[in-house]
Parts: sequence; structure tokens; C-alpha cells
Amino acid sequence: MKSKNTVRTETDMKSKIKSGYMDFVLTEGKNPASVYHFCKVADISEAEFYKYFTSFEGIETSVWLDSLGEVIQKLESTDEYQGFGVREKILSFFYAMVEELRSNRSFFAKSSKNWFVPGKAMPAKKAVEKQLKPYFEKLISEGFQTGELAERPKISDYYPNALMVQFWFVLGFWMKDESQGFEDTDAAIEKGVNLGFDMLKENTLDKALDLAKFLWGRAKMK
Repeated sequence: MKSKNTVRTETDMKSKIKSGYMDFVLTEGKNPASVYHFCKVADISEAEFYKYFTSFEGIETSVWLDSLGEVIQKLESTDEYQGFGVREKILSFFYAMVEELRSNRSFFAKSSKNWFVPGKAMPAKKAVEKQLKPYFEKLISEGFQTGELAERPKISDYYPNALMVQFWFVLGFWMKDESQGFEDTDAAIEKGVNLGFDMLKENTLDKALDLAKFLWGRAKMK
């Protein structure tokens, strides 16, 4: 069993590597030429680097996962969040996410620059999707249980994907937002989440589906 001092030392070293990498990327505008080069700049040994990471992509992924994981952990540890309905929990997540990412906005903006290019394979992006999917699935399941969301054959399976789309929308909007205090992002989160949530509730989407079925039936009769 590791001692508290050992765990603290390992955490400190991992943080040193991450912060050193982020600083290098933002200062130089690119990844280090090699692990050897990075270790020289960061004043660490290659052995220390490889103890925690195997590549620069691994560091980038860790920065994202640690930040988003921190957001979820902090939210779920509060009584206030636990007392919220699903809509409020979704809003809280996006507000807290933006607040957390603000501390290293330059890095996150550079890191996610190519995430919105169709067909681009990005390890960090895939890791983020894998991390958030269970969290979104949990919220959707809770919505079904409380009656806040309507279960629909086949369509319900895509609800978590809808929240993932919402995540990409908020992230992309925030990265381009130049309003004071990112006020426009806050407004976009509220409007986007409320619209999306209303579409997943009973009545709104059901009426649209009923209308589509009616029109389809009429078209087949002609």
C-alpha cells in the first residue's frame, strides 16, 4: 500500500509533466520534437515521464479527462446538485464545465481546434466521449424514472447522443465566444439545454412525430 507522501509525490510529478507540456505547446505552438527534448526542458528524466505517460497524446487526453472528471465529481458530491431535477443537473454540468475549462482556455482551444473537422481521428476527443457517455446515460435514466423525460421505442436510445451533441455545441460556441465574461455562452447553454430538454419531454416531440406519421399516411394514400 502506497503511503500518503508517495501518492502526493506521484500526483505532483504528474501535474508537473502536464503543466510543463501545456506551457510548451502554448509557448512554441507545437508539440515538443521528442520526449527527450521535452524532458530536458521540463527538467525531468525520461524514466519519470514514461512512468506516467507513453506519449504527448496521453498527456493531452489526461488534461481533458482530469478536468471534466473534476467537474462531475464536484457536482455529484454536493447536496444541492443531488436535489436538482435532470434539467437543472444538465445545466449545472455545462456551466461548471465552462468555468473549469476557463482556467486553461488557451490550451483547450488549441487542443480541440481540429475536433470539429469531420472524419478527423482525435484520441483525446474519443476519450472525452467515452468518459461523458456513462454520465449522460445516468442523467437520461434518471429522467425516465422521474417522468421528466419520455421513453420512446428506439428513439430513447439516442438521447445520450443528443446530450453529446449539446456538449460539442457548447464547447464550440465557447471557444469562439468573445463576449465579456462569456455571457453569450451562458445564454447559449440555457437556450440550448432548454430547447433540447423540451424536445425530449412528452408532448413536444410526440406531437411532431404524430404529425409526421399523419402526413406520411396521407402521402401514401395518394
